[in-house]
Amino acid sequence: MTFDEVFNHTMEFKDCRLISSSEKHAEIRIRVNETDTNPYGLAHGGYLFTICDTLCGLLGYCLGYYVVTQQANINYLKPARLNDELTILAEVLHSGTSSDVCDVRITNQKDELIAKAQFTLFNTQKIDIK
Repeated sequence: MTFDEVFNHTMEFKDCRLISSSEKHAEIRIRVNETDTNPYGLAHGGYLFTICDTLCGLLGYCLGYYVVTQQANINYLKPARLNDELTILAEVLHSGTSSDVCDVRITNQKDELIAKAQFTLFNTQKIDIK
């Protein structure tokens, strides 16, 4: 399965579209919808975290492994608001036989940094991807 095929199957978030991808990076855009917000009208932190985690998992797959998140850290720097268009860029910083490390940046339509995250993925099984 290609990254695009896995992306289309996995990233079922509303208004999510793939901008670019390679073995070591992926960039998506997503619009914050009402169902993604908390009672204050801001994007829920768990929603943003889930997008980052899922995108990093897809990169692990592209590196040729089934992965699970071993460690994650996210810093929320500015609020994302209803109807904001967010760009999420995930990049592989390290790819090893037992683990991978990914860096993630979320920016809004004004190119303001909304959140910064880092994920350590544990490679559970080598897979043959084509």
